[in-house]
Amino acid sequence: MPKLIAAKDRFDVHFARDYQPPEISDWLDTENLLPSPLQPYFLRSNTGPKWMLGGVMSRPFINASQSGGKFAISSIESSGVFGKSPLAQWLTFPTVDHCFYVAEGLLRVKVGDDDDQWNSVREGQTVVISAGQAFVLEFQSRYVRVISFTNGCGIEQLIQTAGSVCSGCVLPEEPSQWDDVSIQIACKELGVKMSTRI
Repeated sequence: MPKLIAAKDRFDVHFARDYQPPEISDWLDTENLLPSPLQPYFLRSNTGPKWMLGGVMSRPFINASQSGGKFAISSIESSGVFGKSPLAQWLTFPTVDHCFYVAEGLLRVKVGDDDDQWNSVREGQTVVISAGQAFVLEFQSRYVRVISFTNGCGIEQLIQTAGSVCSGCVLPEEPSQWDDVSIQIACKELGVKMSTRI
């Protein structure tokens, strides 16, 4: 309680002492979907839309289209046992910054023009990649979950555009089929530069 009282003066907090919380009720079907742009919403855990591109799943919490193009937040999940990832190629988003927070597992990242230097990003660590900076992502452990924050249409939109809708709640046993052509088409549509030099 002392921290709450201190927050009142420090952060310009105004307590609503007569606030009546809503009654507890079951989740509505509308709370399993992302709404139209600029609408408030609740999104029930492990529900909502999911897309798969090969063995990479994107579970967006909010798309750039919902925030007026300002930002997007998504859970990006995959596994090192799937083999080569569709994201294991150089991708450059000219106008979009990426922040990857590793919630579970081990993510390896190459940044810039250094073909030999992998950076290991572990649970609890974050990597920020500036717009215009080429990068490669590789999922190293059996299960990897990364929270992706972007200031526009980023890696989550690439997965959605090049991939397909996923109905399952967890990663499948086998990765779905994918090809470089679908990724190239999605990259062209989103203005993303792609290079296969690894």
